Order: sequence, then structure tokens, then C-alpha cells
Amino acid sequence: MYDFFSLTKRNILVFIRDKTALFFSFLSVIILLALYFLFLGKLYTAGLPDLTDNLKTYLSTSQMMGGILVINTLSLSLGMMGNIVVDLETHRLDAFLVTPIKRPKIILSYYLSSIIVTAILTLLIWFATILYVGLTSGYWYSLLVIVSTTGLLVVYTFISASLMILITSFLKSNNAFGTVAGVLGTFVGFVAGIYMPLANFGKGMQYFSSILPFTHMTILLKQILLKEPFQLLEIELGKNIPAEDVTKIMEDIRTAYGTIEIGIFETSVSIVYILIAAGLLSLILLWLAFKNMVKKMKS
Repeated sequence: MYDFFSLTKRNILVFIRDKTALFFSFLSVIILLALYFLFLGKLYTAGLPDLTDNLKTYLSTSQMMGGILVINTLSLSLGMMGNIVVDLETHRLDAFLVTPIKRPKIILSYYLSSIIVTAILTLLIWFATILYVGLTSGYWYSLLVIVSTTGLLVVYTFISASLMILITSFLKSNNAFGTVAGVLGTFVGFVAGIYMPLANFGKGMQYFSSILPFTHMTILLKQILLKEPFQLLEIELGKNIPAEDVTKIMEDIRTAYGTIEIGIFETSVSIVYILIAAGLLSLILLWLAFKNMVKKMKS
């Protein structure tokens, strides 16, 4: 096992020391943060003028981070998988293959290193979010929200890393990897309803989005992060608006914020079952990636 953990440590250090790779892994997140802080965040609270700035910050940040944290699990795990492409292209992998280390250990070391780095950095961003929201708005997430979100992010990392290692196993050059890395985060950001609500899209796009695990991952995370802000918002609205009108307004807000479950092709399928299926699918994707990598190592 020492050789396995040594390879895992090596992959982690290679990625962390490569500042360029680290930066581009965060690029999708940086773009999304810039968009939210410049204008998207204001759009989500523009129709709620009677709220305090603190509550608006609580709402907009919770909405924003529900998407950013999901994108982060994807972009970081893909960035870590760049080690595979570089090692193949520069023939560094050949040095490992002539050692007594078994091929499965080599492949799994890339996967484990991706999960470790992605999980740690994503959780650091999540804990920074907790502090930011608490210090700037005066509202603090409850312990249940913190624990639930932390657990989900670990599961999301596993799902994202499994898909990313499969995609990476088909790439043959660092140029191809760079192209995929530059496009994938932005693409998922749109189709998963992170940049804008799925309600703004046509039926065809919504159908396509409903089969992507990232869409449901985002919806569930937003449901958890926005539960407490929505409760406060409902109380504030109820001070000046009749109860029946508040219910209708909150339904519209939940739709606009992307917290309404969409099922699969508009069929009523629980989001919990969808994510369980995504987890099982991740195991299949990991196995396919393993088979593909073994073929590459033999060639």
C-alpha cells in the first residue's frame, strides 16, 4: 500500500505546484463569481426592495454558492485529472509501468488524489462561505445545514471525479485536455441552471438538463442552502402581504432561484433516487475509465 499512497501523494503535489493548472481549474468558478457579483446576484434580489441589505446578502450568496460549489467539484476534479494526460504525453507513465507497481494502483492513485484535492478545496470554499455570510449579513447557517452541505459536497466530489476521469481517459494530448477544461465548466453552468434558472429555457433544454446529474445536484444543494433564507423572506413578506399572496410569491421565487425539482423528462422522480442512481452510475463510469486506461497503458 505504501507505493499506492506514494503515487497519490505525488499526483497531489504535482497539481498543487503547477500554479497555472490550479488557476485554470478555478477559472469557471472565478467567472461565475464575477458574474454574480457584477450583476446576476442583484437580479435575484432586485424585485425585493423592502428587504434589508443583510437578508439580501443572505439570499443572493446562498443562491450563488449553491451553483458555484457544484461547478467547483467538476472543474477541480477535471484539473486534477490533467496529470494523467501530461504523464501519458510526456511518457512519465512509462517509468511507473516498468516498476513492480500494479496498473490498477496507478490508475486509482489518480482517482484518489483527485477526490482528496477536490474535496479539501471545495470544503475550504464552503467554510469560507459560512464565514462570509455570517460576518457580512449577520445570519449564520445552522449546524444541520453545515453538516448536510458538507456531506453532499463529498458525495458530489465522488460523482464528478468519476465522470471526469472517464472523459480524461479518452483524451490523447494536453491541448485537447485544455480545450475540454475550458469549455466543460461553462457548458455545465448553463445547462444545469447555474448561470440562469431552467425556467428561462425551452422544453427541449429542460428535458436535456433533467438527465444531467449536475442539474439535480445543484437543485438539492440550493434547497438546503436557501431553506432558512426563504423562511426569513416569507416572514418579511407576510408583514405587508396577505398569506395567500405570499404563498404564490414564494412559489415564483423558488422557481426563479432554481430550487424546484424537475424530475426526469418532467416525470415525478424524487431527487434522492436520482442522486442514488447517479452514484451507482459513477461506479460504472469509474470501471469504464479503468478499462480504457488499461488499454492506453498497454499501447
